Formats: sequence, C-alpha cells, structure tokens
Amino acid sequence: MFRRFAPVAVAAVLFAQLPGTAGAAAEARPDLGMAPLTDLKVATTPSGQRQLRFSATIVNVGHGPFEIVATRTAPDAPFRVVQQVTRADGARTDVPVPAGLVYGGDGHDHWHVRDLESYQVVSLDHGGTAGVAAKGGFCFYDTLVYRRSVPGTPKSKVYPETGCGKRDSLTVTMGLSVGWADRYAWTLPDQFIDITNLPDGRYRLLATADAQGLFVESDRTNNATWVDLDVTRAKVRVVGRGPSA
Repeated sequence: MFRRFAPVAVAAVLFAQLPGTAGAAAEARPDLGMAPLTDLKVATTPSGQRQLRFSATIVNVGHGPFEIVATRTAPDAPFRVVQQVTRADGARTDVPVPAGLVYGGDGHDHWHVRDLESYQVVSLDHGGTAGVAAKGGFCFYDTLVYRRSVPGTPKSKVYPETGCGKRDSLTVTMGLSVGWADRYAWTLPDQFIDITNLPDGRYRLLATADAQGLFVESDRTNNATWVDLDVTRAKVRVVGRGPSA
C-alpha cells in the first residue's frame, strides 16, 4: 500500500499535527521549566496535619512569551481560553487550551489556569507515589527575572498580577515573559503536600511544568526538577537535587 518513503512522510505529517509541535520553526515559542525548589520544611497545623512546604518557581527560557488569554461575554458565561503563540513575524496565533480557569484557591481574589504545575512526592525507599499536592490552579505573571542572558528578556515586567482579573472580569490575561519567572512561596495557603501519614524515610519531591502537555512550547524535556529529601516527623533535610531549567 505504501511506497518505501511513505512511513517517513507519514511520520513527519503526524509529528506536525501533535500538540505543541506544529510550526515550531515559524514560531517564537515559550519554553517552560522549573527553577530549583527552595525553602523546604515540615510544618504542623493546629489540627495536627503535617505539611511538606516549599517554594516553587516556574520559568520561561524560550524564544517567546507564554501568554494565556481568556474571554467571555458576561460574568456568568464560560471562558474561552487560548494560548497566544507569537510567530517569527510578530503576529500571534490563538491555540485553544483544554485546561480551563478556576477562581481563587490560594487566598487571592483572582483567576487561575488549571494544570500548569504539578507536585508529587515519591518514596525512594519503597517506590510509588506517596503524596500529591492539592493545588490545581495557578495565576502566573512576571514575578522576578530568572535568566537575563536569554535573548529577548525584557528589562521590566510585562505581565502584572492584575492580569489575572477579578471574579466578574470578562477578559483575563496571564503571561510569563522570556527570561522571567513566577514564584510561589512556601507561605502561600495551598503551597504544600500533606505528609501526615508519611513514615520517616527518603523521598523525592518532583515539580513539573505542564505535565500533561496542554500548552505549546519549544522543549518538553526540561519541564521538571526534583529534590531528594530525608524526611522525619519534625524536619526535612535535602540530600540531592536534580536538573532545573
């Protein structure tokens, strides 16, 4: 049915149709990743819940901004969510985003995009997932410069926190400029993993940007970082670190 060269041609067509791969050469795509995890500590709430708390920072080290725009016709209408991908000629392409928006969740009065970051703890002693963060939505914006040497890094922030909107907003624009980062500090209400029933031992805390591949970017191989921990009832000690973006 196929000539000899057909599998190569078909593979090229299929690759071009995969989410996050089409037209990469003609686009200035973002490249999402995670900076090293910091501020790791065990905290116990008044109710007795043990929490592994940490600060996590998502970064953009790509060639173009990472921008999400959500619009709706009325405060009670659903949002249409797209990623605006910058092309080499400066024009932008709207790519529908399967992940929707969710309101609040971290004590802030703004919208979050779902499934942007994920955190989990796995056991190095016994294997398997030992805990997953409950936080499922993030409002992202230019918090700090991560790597000034990335070509195209703006000197000042382009995307402010106010872009995440309010409850009745009709338009929400979240973004992360080239070379910039968005940091979620360990002090935020939802920035933890419940380890109440976790026995003492060695664990790996894994943080991943866009784990489900929902967003367009140039490189998915650098989306995760991890830190190995020696966890006891009252404290945590870092014993190893993985690569970061």
